[in-house]
Amino acid sequence: MTQGLVFMCVGMLVVFAFLTLLVFSMGLVAALFKRFAHLFPEEKKKESNLKNIATDYAEIAAVVAAATAYRNRS
Repeated sequence: MTQGLVFMCVGMLVVFAFLTLLVFSMGLVAALFKRFAHLFPEEKKKESNLKNIATDYAEIAAVVAAATAYRNRS
């Protein structure tokens, strides 16, 4: 029983140490990325085409009517 508790404590300490190391290393990498961010410019986002699309309400109404008719068909 004692040996099991020792293994459990050692395992928990190893996991805690690993997670602590992981958090600090991620912070270091984040700081490095911030420092060298100017070397990797972000791509410009394309503008949306939604302004150029004309909406045909008659076609939308026909699709909705067809779907309603199909659903009500028994």
